Amino acid sequence: MVAGASVAAASPTAGTVEVRDDVGNLMGTTTGADAVRDALALVTTSRVGDTVPWAITIGAGTYGDFAVTQRNLTIAGDPASGAVISGMGITDDTSGGCVRITRGNVTLDGITCRGATKTGIVATPPNGEGGLVVRNVAIEAAGADGISAIGGTGIVIQNAVITDPKRSGIRLASLTAAGPYAVVGGSVTGAAANGLELDDDVTKLSVTGLAISGTKGSGVLSNDAGNSDLTLQGVTVASGAKDGINFGGGGLRLAVRDSVVTGNAGAGIRMAEGTGFAVSGFTLDGSNGGGDLLFTADDRTGGAYTGLQAGGGFSLPGDPYAVRISAARAALPASAGGRARSGAALSIAATANTAKRRLVVRFDAGGTVWRGAGKWGKVNTSRRIRGGAQALLGTSYLGTASALYAPFG
Repeated sequence: MVAGASVAAASPTAGTVEVRDDVGNLMGTTTGADAVRDALALVTTSRVGDTVPWAITIGAGTYGDFAVTQRNLTIAGDPASGAVISGMGITDDTSGGCVRITRGNVTLDGITCRGATKTGIVATPPNGEGGLVVRNVAIEAAGADGISAIGGTGIVIQNAVITDPKRSGIRLASLTAAGPYAVVGGSVTGAAANGLELDDDVTKLSVTGLAISGTKGSGVLSNDAGNSDLTLQGVTVASGAKDGINFGGGGLRLAVRDSVVTGNAGAGIRMAEGTGFAVSGFTLDGSNGGGDLLFTADDRTGGAYTGLQAGGGFSLPGDPYAVRISAARAALPASAGGRARSGAALSIAATANTAKRRLVVRFDAGGTVWRGAGKWGKVNTSRRIRGGAQALLGTSYLGTASALYAPFG
């Protein structure tokens, strides 16, 4: 070990971990199964205070788990993904995981977590110490969650690739400080629970470009009434055993925009109790077993469901109650009553036997709305609104089974 030598930064040799100070001086190297743990100990003994940022660079190789108990650190694999944290070090610092982070202003970059018997990466930074960045990590077959983050002034998870966790891919809770809180890119595949699980009081979270597939639970689950200001943008959720996106616990201002939700056994998007929900730029394809859009028999307030597509554009004024909407799976006639079909074809069904059941669908195309129930017939309560066609579908039209609705101009 050489302390204090100024050496130009380069990739460490395989099996070597380097420690550098805030100006890039090499402060020492460590090797062996617990080399990362030993490098963190070197930071503790060499750095005066913890207000300046130091860096730990991990060379290619396999190392034991480690706990980050100091702030202002960057810990990076170089080359990226060449550093494997196995959870099998001589000293167990994480109780079965790969990395445990308990301080703020920490960046973890470019490592692979393999062989964790518990959650792969656990982060519990205090709100007063700054944010946490986890990027370019791969987590393989973790024994619990892939990544669990609780608390912290701001948390960014970027380009994380998580495969086959025994619980959820990413679990977030108690994110109530200033932020930013973001999940950017990356993927979760084959989670035994949920792809992205949002527990108690998750606020101001942006999820962009995340791909989730093959979950045994829901792709995205928000299950707490304290969750608010959540936006899913450009998210893909496919082939899950339950719902694609489940806003099941209530919440405030939860949005899905320009996302693809397909082939899930449950609902594509399930909307339960809450205020200010929004869905836009969403294509219904009829592939979700429980309906592409499912509105439970819970009260919602102030929702906006616009820019929806299923062969044509339509919107849902107000907050639908106890109904299920899917793109029509069966082939539909090109014309009915001498009119050509001019827009979306939807399968609409009641999900609860209650007089409160109702739904208004506004189609972009002009013309009148017809209903397919044995044969196509005009929906008498349709009327034109602002150049479009609106169908008011009450209890007498919905009944207890699904029917097909489409505009014919």
